[in-house]
Amino acid sequence: MSTILNRLERARSGKGITVVSIIGLILVPLVIAGGLVWALWNPAERLGQVTAAIVNDDKPVTVDGQTVPLGRQLSAGLVDGDQKTNYTWVITDASDAKAGLADGSYTAVVTIPENFSKAATSFSGDAADAERARLDVTTSDRSKLVDDAISQTITQTAASLLGRQLTTTYLENVYVGFNTLHDQLGEAADGAKQLSTGGLSLAQGAQQLANGTTQLATGATQLSSGATQLSDGVDALADGATQLSSGASQLSGGASQLANGAATLYAGTQGDGSADNPGLVGGANGLAEAATGTSRVADATKAAATSVAARCLDPVKAAALTAIDPTLCKDILTTVGTATALTDGDVSTGYPGTTSLATTTKRFSSSMPALVDGIAKINTAAAQIAAGAAGLADGASKAASGTTQLQTGASALADGAAQSATGTTQLADASNQLASGAGTLSGGITSLASGLQSAVDSLPTYTSSDRQTLAGVVADPVSAGDSATVSFGTNSAPFYAVLALWLGALASFLVLRPVPVRAFGSTRSSLRLALGAFVPAGAIGMLQGLLVAVITAPLLDLDAGGWLGFAGVAVLAGLVFAAANQALNALFGGAGRFISMIVALVGLATGIIATAPQVLDQILAFLPIAPALGGLQAIAIGDAGAAAGVVGLVLWLLGSLAATTFAIARARTTSVKALVPAVA
Repeated sequence: MSTILNRLERARSGKGITVVSIIGLILVPLVIAGGLVWALWNPAERLGQVTAAIVNDDKPVTVDGQTVPLGRQLSAGLVDGDQKTNYTWVITDASDAKAGLADGSYTAVVTIPENFSKAATSFSGDAADAERARLDVTTSDRSKLVDDAISQTITQTAASLLGRQLTTTYLENVYVGFNTLHDQLGEAADGAKQLSTGGLSLAQGAQQLANGTTQLATGATQLSSGATQLSDGVDALADGATQLSSGASQLSGGASQLANGAATLYAGTQGDGSADNPGLVGGANGLAEAATGTSRVADATKAAATSVAARCLDPVKAAALTAIDPTLCKDILTTVGTATALTDGDVSTGYPGTTSLATTTKRFSSSMPALVDGIAKINTAAAQIAAGAAGLADGASKAASGTTQLQTGASALADGAAQSATGTTQLADASNQLASGAGTLSGGITSLASGLQSAVDSLPTYTSSDRQTLAGVVADPVSAGDSATVSFGTNSAPFYAVLALWLGALASFLVLRPVPVRAFGSTRSSLRLALGAFVPAGAIGMLQGLLVAVITAPLLDLDAGGWLGFAGVAVLAGLVFAAANQALNALFGGAGRFISMIVALVGLATGIIATAPQVLDQILAFLPIAPALGGLQAIAIGDAGAAAGVVGLVLWLLGSLAATTFAIARARTTSVKALVPAVA
């Protein structure tokens, strides 16, 4: 053993390698992997070691008569959280929180502003007043790299829980509103059906109204024509009434004169009983006596005339008379004729004669009492006629005045009837439009009723249990489950192993020489010299791979076969990483160790977070740690990519040994100029 160790050469010294150095090299990846596991293994369970502060400036609000102190509820939610997965929270004031941040006593301070409750419940009021509730999270300048993210995550988680409660309550009310809306829409649908029935009746009534107004328009037109005729007739009536009034006035004057004449006539029939004024009756009696005497005179005259005429008719006597006077017979005959005519009358002249006059006088005398009685009645009637004519004249005057007013009214009636005819025609047109619109309205209301019923049928109703279930699901529709917890364990085991093995190989060649110091003068081949320098580092790398597999075993949920595969790839990776670091050191010297550190940094940067720049992922694909990481991850998750990783590692192993052989071969050649000082 000591002989083997004495053959090993230190990288920067001529001294040999001791057992302690070898043990130290073996422990490098073990310490790195163990330190990473110890420091990063399930940090969420150790959050209770971190102290943070809460400053609650919130003022509670009143909603529906209930006090809502959301600031206190959030503070209680943070303080009462699981201490294994939560900070140790301290409720304090602003000044103490500021001081704690300054000296690092508080890793973070959560400030709940004054309007937190008001903003968080604002969605229950007017939509325009709704606003998002906010929290202020301040971290200490002395906090660690990821403390800010953890503080934000914890605070947001607590706020999300509170917001979920508010959203759940809000959604429960929304689902209750669905039930209310369902009932109200049902009532609206029933009302719409009734309205549809009424709309149909309205349409029918409107059609009847249209028909009636059309008939009314026709009647109004006839009324207008009749009113015009009435106006013309009233005009003629007014003229006749005026003439009637004038004639009645004249009649009244004539009736007054008739009454006066009748009174005078009646007075004349009565007389005063004297010989000078015997009255009509007394005169009639005298006339009767005169008629008797006249009759007697007539008879005597007729007899005398007949006697005289007989003489003139007798030729003898006629001759005697003629002798006396030639014209005497002629005159006698003329006189006799006249006397006869006086007594008998003359038919040709209509003269009644004394005989007829006597007879008539007797008749007149006998009818005189009746005449007097008639004249009395005439007197009375004439007085009544005079009074009636006066009333008729007054009434005719009033009738003329009323007829004038009637004429004015009839003219206005004619104008109004014409306007009424025009208006009723327009009303008939509007009624027809109303009937058409009412029909359309009825159809629209029917569609409305159908649509409302469809809305009622499609609108869900929820029981209390349904509302709670739906509200809970909608308030938090996506759950990350256990995978949402922060962990640097199971999925990170391949990353820990690769990083530890690479750093272990880097440390190996901080101690071991990548190129033997006697390579220049050795008679062995460059490949043999390369393998001679590689074997110790390769053996150490393989042992490191096995130890890393053992250390990371608790992080893996693998069966025996899976763990053996994981350990095999880890051992191969340790071997390959040793060869790669040897090649870097052999080719570039100290710069090779710098390049090895860059490889470790690229692996670290791309392995912690997925948001690393894409160029680093592209560079990683060309590094030896890429196939090792891919192979170990494939085994850890049960994927089929382990073989590709093994092939990649083998290729890197062969390439690295070839590069080291090239570097040794290059180191074994020199120029004559370089040898001259050595010979001298």
